Amino acid sequence: QQLKNDREIVLLAVTRESNALLYASKELKKDREVFLTAVTAHSWWTRFLETFKYASQQLKNDREIVLLAVTRESNALLYASKELKKDREVFLTAVTAHSWWTRFLETFKYASQQLKNDR
Repeated sequence: QQLKNDREIVLLAVTRESNALLYASKELKKDREVFLTAVTAHSWWTRFLETFKYASQQLKNDREIVLLAVTRESNALLYASKELKKDREVFLTAVTAHSWWTRFLETFKYASQQLKNDR
């Protein structure tokens, strides 16, 4: 329990394994630096998406973090806050970050109705 609250240990752990964030204390899961360390330490998109899935609502509503998330994995839009799912730049970043047509279709289903109706 004590280790989960130790910022230095958690930072070291997420540097080695981004999913270590899942075992951090609630407070450290909300820590922006800890989260950014976790998501930038690895290039595997599956690990990144899993880590972003368990981010705090505060981080899922952080525009800079969500832009980073959808740049690395367009399906991260699924876990973004409702507010940021309505954000045109966030959506366009998600759909243009990857060239796969199937990714575009997957990402499009997570967009707000407002963006889906945007011509």
